[in-house]
Amino acid sequence: MKKKEQHQYRFHFKPVEKAHRSLVHKWLGSPHVAKWFYGQGLQNTLNHLDDFLNGDSKGHYWLGYDKNRPFAFFITSSIEKPGDELTKWCAKEGEAITLDLLIGDIDYLGKGLSHIVIQEFLINQFPNVTEVLIDPEATHSHAIHIYKKVGFKILGEFIPSHSPNLHYMMRLDMQRLMDNLSG
Repeated sequence: MKKKEQHQYRFHFKPVEKAHRSLVHKWLGSPHVAKWFYGQGLQNTLNHLDDFLNGDSKGHYWLGYDKNRPFAFFITSSIEKPGDELTKWCAKEGEAITLDLLIGDIDYLGKGLSHIVIQEFLINQFPNVTEVLIDPEATHSHAIHIYKKVGFKILGEFIPSHSPNLHYMMRLDMQRLMDNLSG
């Protein structure tokens, strides 16, 4: 199978830099984002972003770009098998990551791009990962619909330590994603 060249993709991705900190903070405070990033979860995101910008973080923070315009924010972290509590949600041997994301630039909302940007992000940045976990709030039906469109499957429900609300744990098989996009 021939690997697609970078220029064939619409979007590209780079780690967040200190110069983008205020932009990410602005996005996290936007009404369309604040209903899903709030309380301790929001505070954890802000604290861990600062840790990342200072070179001391287990997570990685990314911006998605359309040409030179940043419009999306991604958070990834490695699942350290077998000791990580998230291992119980994993189905296969191999590298696994967590994913969280948002479309920050409101000009990019409602355009049907979310599933495309997620696919391109994962294929470009994590082609060797076996599986990806994501955990939306159970009431966030729009995000769940998008994640299913990408190929994520609901595994179960849980209440995370940072939120009183029910969340779904969803998993994406990266090989299946790659096969679906190449076929």
